[in-house]
Amino acid sequence: MGQQSLIYAFVARGTVVLADFTEFSGNFTTVASQCLHKLPASNNRFTYNCDGHTFNYLVDNGFIAIQ
Repeated sequence: MGQQSLIYAFVARGTVVLADFTEFSGNFTTVASQCLHKLPASNNRFTYNCDGHTFNYLVDNGFIAIQ
């Protein structure tokens, strides 16, 4: 199985994205932001699959990281 590369990453506080990065074109920013508004308050980890991509969220002390 081949290793997949990181396509998009961001750090947010609540629903406000503080920093993001990608070297690719696509709808990653839109999909990630939409999911950000749907994160369950009780979980500190959340995974969302869309268009063949997996978005992994980690919530810690009000900050959210995605990769």
